[in-house]
Amino acid sequence: MNEPAMNEPAMNEPARNEPWHANLPQQVEIDGAGDAVLTAAQAAALLGVALEVFLTDLRAGLVYSVVERGEGADAGRLRLTLHRRATQRRILVEAATGRVLGPD
Repeated sequence: MNEPAMNEPAMNEPARNEPWHANLPQQVEIDGAGDAVLTAAQAAALLGVALEVFLTDLRAGLVYSVVERGEGADAGRLRLTLHRRATQRRILVEAATGRVLGPD
């Protein structure tokens, strides 16, 4: 297998020059409680870190998320906020299907 060039990210690292929303997943899982669930790989990509770094920070308690359910005009939507150290990412999700609607 070829090694990535010095200016190219490794396969498990997000591209450094892309805006974070370029790494939005198209779909997330909706669990039995109706919450949006990201895979570790999806979360790491959104936060712009390698999977191994994300998992280390997760184990250290430096990563957490909040799911908010929309009301009124936002009914049927979820806002997922992902926190890691000083970084925060928010995405909007269709509650019934798990389809990601975009960044918030």
